[in-house]
Amino acid sequence: MKPMLKTFAGLTLLSSLAMTSACTQVVNPATGQTEYTAMSPEQEKSVGKSEHPKILQQFGGEYDDPELQAYVTQIGERLQVVSELPELDFTFTLLNSDVVNAFALPGGYVYVSRGLLALAENEAELAGVMAHEIGHVTARHSAQRYSRGVLAQGGAALGTIAAGILLGGEAAKATQQALGTGAQAYLAGYSREQEFQSDELGVRYLTRAGYDATAMATFLEKLGEQSHLARKLAGKEDAPDPSTSMFATHPRTPDRVRRAAENAANAAPSAGRIGRNEYLQKIDGMIYGDDPAQGFVRGTTFVHPELRFAFKAPDGYRLQNTPKAVIGRNKAGNVIRFDGAKKRSSSMRDYMAKEWAKELKIQSLKRINSFELDGLPAVSAGTNGKTKDGTSVDVGLAAIEIADNQVYRFMFISPGGASEAESRGAKKTVESFRVLSDAQAARYQPKRIDIVRAGARDDTAAFARRMAVDDLPELQFQVLNGLSEGEEPDSGSLVKLISQ
Repeated sequence: MKPMLKTFAGLTLLSSLAMTSACTQVVNPATGQTEYTAMSPEQEKSVGKSEHPKILQQFGGEYDDPELQAYVTQIGERLQVVSELPELDFTFTLLNSDVVNAFALPGGYVYVSRGLLALAENEAELAGVMAHEIGHVTARHSAQRYSRGVLAQGGAALGTIAAGILLGGEAAKATQQALGTGAQAYLAGYSREQEFQSDELGVRYLTRAGYDATAMATFLEKLGEQSHLARKLAGKEDAPDPSTSMFATHPRTPDRVRRAAENAANAAPSAGRIGRNEYLQKIDGMIYGDDPAQGFVRGTTFVHPELRFAFKAPDGYRLQNTPKAVIGRNKAGNVIRFDGAKKRSSSMRDYMAKEWAKELKIQSLKRINSFELDGLPAVSAGTNGKTKDGTSVDVGLAAIEIADNQVYRFMFISPGGASEAESRGAKKTVESFRVLSDAQAARYQPKRIDIVRAGARDDTAAFARRMAVDDLPELQFQVLNGLSEGEEPDSGSLVKLISQ
């Protein structure tokens, strides 16, 4: 959850991208194929320039490490100059986000997250991801999606294509519903063939830049392991990939790994640059997980050192820190949502009854109760109803006012009705909210990547005991270091640990 709890409220493209039904015949620079497009290269640059600040806002801004940012840019430029658009003014950005993801906007804006850097094992793997994203730009995949939407819907899909590029399939779907369009097949993420084509182009650029092209396949395999780990940590091994996953906008198919490996073998008979030790030394000390500016999840406790507050969820809940809110879930299906908002009403009771209830479309509230919490005005209420499938649900609400009419809010959702134990847990969670002093906030430091050298007696079990993680330390160590089950790190090799 970010300072002041700002979210991506909307997407607005430049007026220069006014709808047009006219398409122009152009030659694709990467493929050499002739295609019809309703978005010119100049318009692509306008889209990227317009949306770049919004990407920074949504994903935590640039990671504050000029040396590491310069390293990412250096790799990107090495790949760009061997692409079909060496003259394009690319912008390479390392995002301050722990989500493992990479993407590109039209016009040469390429992004990688520090979460992805933590997962990558060497420079060649990072270069492979960036080469893939450069491939989306040079092959003009965003322009293709937009142009197909224009042809299919007479030009009604521009807002949706931007949502799809920036926020993935769910945002595209929501924008599509608002606009009344029906071109979701083109807008929910890159197609399988576009992903394959970007893999092929990525291998091409890796090879031309002198990298080991097999890194494309090794990272795709690692990405699959990381996705499985994330679902296992969330207790949802059989669930689909979350919307924040790289697979949400980059379709995962078994063929991708196989084809990338085959392309690499055909493109580069001899191995190129890997750059493992140099890469690991570059990311040594990089923040892992949440940044202090975004708040920390520590077990069932959420702490925001910058905004100076903390609270504790009941045992059995797993918290997830997202840009919009902190979400907690337990195995019984109960949900806690914590976020913030501005208050316009003169009293907290009016805020609950008039503002928040209206926002939630709640017709009536029960048990509105005003109280003080840690010296701050607060209010609680409850309601019940039914879901679309007829399931009864109890909803508990609590809001706490801090300075300048800013409120923090708890919502407790209990499908099937809240038991006495759940009600007590919700009450205890609200009462755990506390304001932190400067000294208290300073005690909370982020986790970081720690690069160490494996000794002769070091094995996975030993390193797992040094991992500053709450669950599955051995599995997390293996995935972080690209080790398969039962595989041990080589004596004398560098490995990644999570330290605090």
